[in-house]
Amino acid sequence: MQSGLIVLAESFDYVVVGAGTCGLAIANRLSEDPSVTVVVVEPGTDQRNNTLVSDPLAFGQAWDTPIDWHYMTAIQPGADNRQIDLHQGRAWGGTSTVNGDLIKDFSGMTYIRGDRAELDAWEDLGNHGWNWEALLPYYKKAEKYSIPSQTELAAGATYDSEYHGFDGPVHVGYTPALVNGSFAQPIIQTWESLSLPHSPDLNSGHTRGFGMGPQTLHSELNLRWDSARAYLYPVQNRRNLKVIQGTVSRLTWASGNQKIAPSNSALAASGVEYLTNDGQVHNLKAKKEVIVSAGAVRTPLVLESSGIGNPSSLGIKTRINLPGVGEHLIEQPNHILAFSGTLDPCMSAYHTFATVTDLFGNKTAKVEASTQASLQKWAQAAVDASGKDALEINSLLKLLQLQHDLLFKQNVTAAEILTVSAPGGLLASNYWILFPFSRGSVHLGAADRINEPVIDPRFFLADFDLSAQLATGKLAQSFWLRKPMSAFVGDPLNPGPDLLPNNATDAQWEAYLRSTLAANSHSLGTASMMSRDLGGVVDPNLKVYGTANVRVVDASVLPTQLSGHLTATLYAVAERAADIIKRAAAVV
Repeated sequence: MQSGLIVLAESFDYVVVGAGTCGLAIANRLSEDPSVTVVVVEPGTDQRNNTLVSDPLAFGQAWDTPIDWHYMTAIQPGADNRQIDLHQGRAWGGTSTVNGDLIKDFSGMTYIRGDRAELDAWEDLGNHGWNWEALLPYYKKAEKYSIPSQTELAAGATYDSEYHGFDGPVHVGYTPALVNGSFAQPIIQTWESLSLPHSPDLNSGHTRGFGMGPQTLHSELNLRWDSARAYLYPVQNRRNLKVIQGTVSRLTWASGNQKIAPSNSALAASGVEYLTNDGQVHNLKAKKEVIVSAGAVRTPLVLESSGIGNPSSLGIKTRINLPGVGEHLIEQPNHILAFSGTLDPCMSAYHTFATVTDLFGNKTAKVEASTQASLQKWAQAAVDASGKDALEINSLLKLLQLQHDLLFKQNVTAAEILTVSAPGGLLASNYWILFPFSRGSVHLGAADRINEPVIDPRFFLADFDLSAQLATGKLAQSFWLRKPMSAFVGDPLNPGPDLLPNNATDAQWEAYLRSTLAANSHSLGTASMMSRDLGGVVDPNLKVYGTANVRVVDASVLPTQLSGHLTATLYAVAERAADIIKRAAAVV
């Protein structure tokens, strides 16, 4: 596929594609057995001494640097025909090294899991045994929770030890810069006056309400605790674990008479091909399995380059017809409201989770009926946008119906608002809807350009997304304009009174939302874990349909969005995946 010098292949039991959030967790757990050899192939490098990674107060500052892929989406008609930035990590640790929010320096690395009902719904998509109760032990296995100090409790932190792990590799806690001040009580009282409760623990499986968001950091050392610090650096001297710098371009396939695993008619991967920075093409052989953990953007590209996906005109031989590859992309729209103010700064953020009833009030029944009536239209719009044979409308309709019922029947939270009081008199809300009905895609643009994906989230393709984002913005704005908080709030700063006055019309809100939309960088679903007839790419054992020994473990397999931040659930999925792989090896 690429030209260059071909180097003799090394051989390992497991080849992991990507040293990201999940890839390093997998590599750590598989290499616990000294008789098992594991190699990880990653385009990025060791960033442990990069202060933009290690400093907990540098959230988002690594964006637009060499450790950020900094993708651009296709032109988005729903966002005033703009291309939108999409940030993904390019380093040991992947996106866990760069994750942050648009309000830089005050909220990032957030550890919030989601609502119980959302995870339980995965079973309805053909994933037997994937639910809240099954994942909770793995959330705990990964977590090393630091109980909040009295100062942190006074600043609004809450917890219930029942839901936390204390011996895992991922440190979770609060920044030591968090100190009590005048900010705590006005924030708490104002949200409570809007009928949103102070959550006893945002990680309990019930997120509605608000609380101080815990983060993946080491409180005592004041360090961001990314996947590399959690899973790689402590075991980097294992002789059976190796990290190689390179960009995997495709999987390689075993010849017809070579059997790697019991497969019947399933296709067996022999390893991977990767390209080094100096143009050399290398091969690695996998004696047992290839685990693709390249993320929601890059994993479908690796699969498509290998002939797995929807048959296309790219000149790549189709080996497995799996049209769900690269489809079902769900990305959230992100916006900011900011005001001048006089509140003491808070070096972290409150996270408020609201249901559709909190957003729409006495109009909720009307919105529910309208949403139900629009599902067919939105499914057809996604089918039309994806093109020939990519999506099947009845399957997509089932997925949208499941999401509708989660929101309107099971009352999972529908929106998240971050509340920040920053130094310099900045008061801000960073907010987004959690469950867009718009469905997008990620695909190769050309057979030999794996670093240039075509990413199309199709923001606001479903009009519910725009109306729900508008309602979320109004809720965020009403918080700042309501007593007792209003006593500390001055003039609008972002987007400013000309674009969005405090008494803005819906038309002004919509214009602001379209012109300032940013991506939340919570992309998932592009290699979904669900039944093949629904457009799934991997089965409940995370094995790619039609293969004998290829699995995917990263955000691409998550079939639904979550009322939380992806990092927490990705660690849990990776921990469970490692056990699945170990059990499979034990019976071969």
